[in-house]
Amino acid sequence: MKIEETKLTNGAKIIGVDIPKAKSLTINIGFKTGSRNEDPQYAGISHFLEHMVFKGSKKRPTAREIAQEADGLGAIYNAMTEKEWTFYYIKTIPENFKKALDILADMAINPLLLDEELQKERGTIIEEIKMYQDMPSEDIDWRMEETMYGAKNPLGRDEIGTEQSVNNITQKAMAEYFDSQYVGGNCIVVIAGNLPRDYKGKISKYLTGLKNDSTEYPKLPQKSDTKTRLINKETEQAHIGICLPDYSYNDELQFASRIISASLGGFMSSRLFTEIREKRGLAYHIASYNKKYSDSGSFCIIGGIKTKKAEEAIKIIKDEALGYLDKLTSEEIEKTKGYLQGVYGLKFEDTEARAVFMTLQYMLARDPLTPEEFIEKILAVDKKQIEEAAKELFTPDNLYLTIIGPFKSEEKFAKILSR
Repeated sequence: MKIEETKLTNGAKIIGVDIPKAKSLTINIGFKTGSRNEDPQYAGISHFLEHMVFKGSKKRPTAREIAQEADGLGAIYNAMTEKEWTFYYIKTIPENFKKALDILADMAINPLLLDEELQKERGTIIEEIKMYQDMPSEDIDWRMEETMYGAKNPLGRDEIGTEQSVNNITQKAMAEYFDSQYVGGNCIVVIAGNLPRDYKGKISKYLTGLKNDSTEYPKLPQKSDTKTRLINKETEQAHIGICLPDYSYNDELQFASRIISASLGGFMSSRLFTEIREKRGLAYHIASYNKKYSDSGSFCIIGGIKTKKAEEAIKIIKDEALGYLDKLTSEEIEKTKGYLQGVYGLKFEDTEARAVFMTLQYMLARDPLTPEEFIEKILAVDKKQIEEAAKELFTPDNLYLTIIGPFKSEEKFAKILSR
């Protein structure tokens, strides 16, 4: 796989990922901005803007026109907003490159942001907020980061915002946010597949109008002093989230933490799956995973547990985390490396996955890696690095516990962490 990097005078970058035998082509237009960049009173504006991009553009003034043209290509197209980034992508066959690029670039760079559409979409987003609130298995994912980082920390806020903050967003605020964030220095365009002739020139024509400007992520405040938080809700299960500070995209130990997370709760023979589901039948879903940011990270453990067994499950999770090194063997490390090599190897066969990966690398990493280099970094981790990372990660003071469920007091849960 060959990587070609082009930087325009306004700071925008075009990354070509050449996969000569690929049957598909993915174009990803990304901007280095997300909920971390937002004014708290307009929390959720990045996600709201993502929705508005699909509601009409300069050449295609309505959502229907955009959808009809993209559907006419048989394309897969969508967008994602997270805490440090937003991107828009379209995946199609190489023969459709020019048309697909025109649709995507027109949307992302020339959205109309009409007030009439904004008012309608506001209602849609508020219903989306309510939907996730009714799904505690999804809600716990950001609630535990809110516990660890604190509600005033931009990494502790949900990307979607709140009903109040979404209601605060006006057309003027939306336009100002777009003008300040969707600028040349924040823009990364990745095209992955059998690269068309003169793709750089064709893409650059759409980017030249972006302002020669860039933004920085706000400095993060200290993490929360609250270690245990109960969100009282009538649920059939107790939804548990344990969050720990993790390594960033730019820390070499991030690769060790990925191995630790996978071995702890990443697959069906992992420790938590074995102890909580297979041996005791306490949960259907139990997992651990990493969230990586440019200068921080979250090590996340979640599970939907029998309500009467919540205390037992929390104790097991705590013991497995704090006692991680006690059971560590070279065989477990090699098995986990093999798992990750296989998972990522299969994933990166897809042009869409490669485009997303390279977009995030060029946005968040000081030294971007190719997918192959990323896998090599994981395979090169030794036991000493895993021991170093586990000792730093798994300390009692690093455990932040969030519970969603029908409980009256958090005291009994807090005692488990403090023992």
